[in-house]
Amino acid sequence: MTLQQLRYILELSRHNSISAAAHALNISQPSLSTAIKDLEKEFSLTLVERNRHGITFTPAGLEFLHYAGHILSHAEAMHDHFQAEKKQDLPQVLSISSQHYPFADEAFIHALQHVPPNAACTFTLREGRTSQVIHDVVTRESQLGILFLSHMNARFLKDLFHKNKLEFTPLCAFTPCLYVRSGHPLAEFSHVVPGQFSSYPCVRFEQGHDKSQFSEELLLPNRASRQCIYVTDRSTLFSIIRATDAYTIGTGHAAPSIIGRHLAVIPIENPLDTMTVGWIKMAGEPLSEEASHYITILTDLLRGRENKE
Repeated sequence: MTLQQLRYILELSRHNSISAAAHALNISQPSLSTAIKDLEKEFSLTLVERNRHGITFTPAGLEFLHYAGHILSHAEAMHDHFQAEKKQDLPQVLSISSQHYPFADEAFIHALQHVPPNAACTFTLREGRTSQVIHDVVTRESQLGILFLSHMNARFLKDLFHKNKLEFTPLCAFTPCLYVRSGHPLAEFSHVVPGQFSSYPCVRFEQGHDKSQFSEELLLPNRASRQCIYVTDRSTLFSIIRATDAYTIGTGHAAPSIIGRHLAVIPIENPLDTMTVGWIKMAGEPLSEEASHYITILTDLLRGRENKE
């Protein structure tokens, strides 16, 4: 397999025609056909099916295209990185995937504020399910993933990290807290115990078909609350809490500018577990300057707020 062969098959996907792709590449049709056949032979796959209307990519071919795109993207990034004379013209790139944490947003905003006004940059922040965070890092859609470990999910997730060649670096361990509206019956308490909030509705992030070990919130017994409300985005979650007596559980580290000033955050006494927030990346791969800067901001943000409390 060569980079040239991968460029050929990507160009073919843009045209779905051997002749059109060969013309765009400025090579002969037999040369392009041979390159595709060589790839199919090397990987023991059928990548394309030929018919009277041109060619169609097989399911294996579409998956191959996905990997080919990532390989070429990294090859181009490596080439640009080592072209010192061009380095100042390169855009700053940062891609983060995170569970629904306000402090991840806050650190992202601080990172954006450090970008010079005239500098080119491409910054991406994705919020989603735990499995999606892991998937994004494994497929290199994101440089970093922000998530948490607890006693209940640590073994499951560490096995998953090992299987996918991921490194987990812990940042801070938190005692979980209850989030309620400022006028909630529990809002005046300095702390609560699990039995105090079991009669109120619980709002959680919907995890789709993922296993229970992927749950973003601290895992509670299934009957911890008689009413469960599942949402997919943080804005909806906080809107429900502000408008009802529902609650959710989190780290307690949230900037008022992100979550609003109408919520109360109450520590849970004698919780079932603790939350260790950290970040994942591909093992053995160095962090970019932008990713390292983001981690520094996030670390200072969390530990600084922890010291204040």
